[in-house]
Amino acid sequence: MNLLFDTNILIHLAKDNSLRLLQRINPDNQKVYISVVALAELKSFALQNNWGPRRLNLIGLLLEDISAVTISDNLTDTYAQIDAYSQRRNRLFTEYNFTTARNMGKNDLWIAATAALLGLKLVTTDGDFDHLHEVFFDVKRLRPADLR
Repeated sequence: MNLLFDTNILIHLAKDNSLRLLQRINPDNQKVYISVVALAELKSFALQNNWGPRRLNLIGLLLEDISAVTISDNLTDTYAQIDAYSQRRNRLFTEYNFTTARNMGKNDLWIAATAALLGLKLVTTDGDFDHLHEVFFDVKRLRPADLR
């Protein structure tokens, strides 16, 4: 299954050991995608944290081998389904694997919709997508300690 990297994975890859870390995250050398939303978040993070040329060059090299997926009309229905599901108000579901509504950030919803629509496994370090695992797509959650 091909992979979709969440923004936090891209931030970890911006460190000096990005190529070695990329091999640990993706040992089977699967095709890697990112949402254009994650790319925008990464660029904003870089500006806000005043990244220098070395780190920006590492990200540039990394992004050469990653396909960015843009937001299109195809994603809107999937976005709506995931948002309604997260609020426990999706009429297509009678059972939920969580007890209270999950308020996802709008950027995370676009990232989730991308993973779901394209059948990608989402790689992330946070639990924001856990309730969607095996419902809309697979989630591979890494601990930040695993990325050092």
